Amino acid sequence: MRELGRRNFLKDMLYTGAAAYGLSPITLLLAAPERAESIEISGEPVCPKSSRPARSLWAVRLNQLDTVSFDQPFQNRPEEALPLACLQGLVNRKQPQIFLVFDRFDETWLNWLCERGDVDEIRWANPEELYERFLPAGTGVVITDPNLPGSINVATMLAAIHGWLPVTPRLMTAFNLRTSIDLRGRWKKNIDAYRWFYSNYGSQLSNRACAYLDPAVHELRDYFVEFKVPLIWVSGPDDTKRSLTASPAEEEEFARDLFLKLPPNIPCLGWMDHGQCGEYGIGEDPGVTLLSQYAKFEVCSGWDGWGRPVSNLSVHSGTSATFSQRVYPPPPLEKKVYFTFTRTDGDGPNFWRHVYRDLWDQPAHGTVPIGWQLGPTAHDLIPDILDYFYRHATQNDVFINSLTGIDYIHENHYAEKLLPSDRESVWNQYIEISSRYFRLLDLSLLTTFQEMRPELLDRFTRLPRLQGIFANYNRSEQTTIGDETFEVNGIPVFRTVVKDEMILATRAGCEHAVQSVVRDVQRFTPRRQPAFLEVSLNNWAVDLSVLTEIPRVLGPDYVLVRPDQLPPLYKQWKSST
Repeated sequence: MRELGRRNFLKDMLYTGAAAYGLSPITLLLAAPERAESIEISGEPVCPKSSRPARSLWAVRLNQLDTVSFDQPFQNRPEEALPLACLQGLVNRKQPQIFLVFDRFDETWLNWLCERGDVDEIRWANPEELYERFLPAGTGVVITDPNLPGSINVATMLAAIHGWLPVTPRLMTAFNLRTSIDLRGRWKKNIDAYRWFYSNYGSQLSNRACAYLDPAVHELRDYFVEFKVPLIWVSGPDDTKRSLTASPAEEEEFARDLFLKLPPNIPCLGWMDHGQCGEYGIGEDPGVTLLSQYAKFEVCSGWDGWGRPVSNLSVHSGTSATFSQRVYPPPPLEKKVYFTFTRTDGDGPNFWRHVYRDLWDQPAHGTVPIGWQLGPTAHDLIPDILDYFYRHATQNDVFINSLTGIDYIHENHYAEKLLPSDRESVWNQYIEISSRYFRLLDLSLLTTFQEMRPELLDRFTRLPRLQGIFANYNRSEQTTIGDETFEVNGIPVFRTVVKDEMILATRAGCEHAVQSVVRDVQRFTPRRQPAFLEVSLNNWAVDLSVLTEIPRVLGPDYVLVRPDQLPPLYKQWKSST
């Protein structure tokens, strides 16, 4: 089986809803919860934030527009969404007033804004009504080239700087605005468009964030226009087979130069791999490695598998919330095998907006303890959405810092392309930022992506109130019986004992998935008791009811506990030996 990126597994699998099996739910006997102490944290947000939303929002259901086909190489997408998303960013720059509904989850979160009290009134409108009211925010139009995907990103950045709304040639006559620039026929390759733009306008963009953005994605453009975020798209080898506009090597070289010039320890939004849209892209593993080398951390917010891009960040980022978790004492320590579930991929706000909400709506949610990995940048970008999950957490839900600090990096490559004299200060700043958000989200547990050198893992033990580390997205080749649990600076580290091919998928694959996980857990159970094991749940597991079967099959010698109960159980055993 080829080596897979962490999100590449089963991308084309049909996303199915939950269906209860009629199985007996697993109930943890928990003592009364303890509320963690409240901590106030100050500091500038890592991700730019909008002002507070207007009490009255104008909303448009883009998912009800007629789908108009882009000229090749784009798939069918509502081309009206492009200028609307950029207009949204221009208008919301002063105060969020426009909300675009791309799917049913957008409408769900719009209703949540009302329920929370952020918004008093929703004014539903069609695009024409929206333009009638807000078109003066645009100062002209920029016509994109249907034969050059990169012209979409260039036009978006021109919108951010000049207020020119990007339109396709078919829509150019629909706007009562002058044509400020026509990008048709100017360049033969995407890289030429990017070089032209950054040579002429690059200094007018922000240096607080950057983005990989598939030209066919519309949902994030409001936020990128609002905050003048520099955009880039790096094609992959497969793109050259179907498009003469792609030049992967030149685009990668250009991206490296761009990321080197931008400050270290800033977020990169979007996503570098194809989802349901246009080009294939550089891919997750090389894309995140490239970012990490220049000390940028990835905030997965674009199309990823079935996870739709995050929409309306120009609205969500203007909200706020405070976060705390309940703490439950662990069960009595016995000579048994204690294990826990942690769920991957929560570093992406796109998964919290879409996939995780779908999971939490399943009947089986809350029947087994799960550690939900969380990317701390969600605190800035989607605090209202995150507030829903913290408020609706059951006694079996625990939030865990996802993927080593403030967001997704390849730890062993971080800052390696910077000057050796700068690396230590860059790493120190990264840990400081991560520590601040660790407190803000009331976290006590950390996950990592891959095996790290001991001296590198040591850095992360500095996180405040850290109780334990769950290591590795998938079981590494270094994991053997006897070293699946170890310590660094007194902090217990639990390596996951399962592989991603042991995926917990749908109800149809329940029996195979359960047996695969059970087999791995039993294989890595040490002879001595008690023992302590982590089971990392690959995010493509879409049916939570599958999880109720694993403890039943393992039997009474195995005890499923909350992730935050595993470290104290381990420490209790250590102190008694």
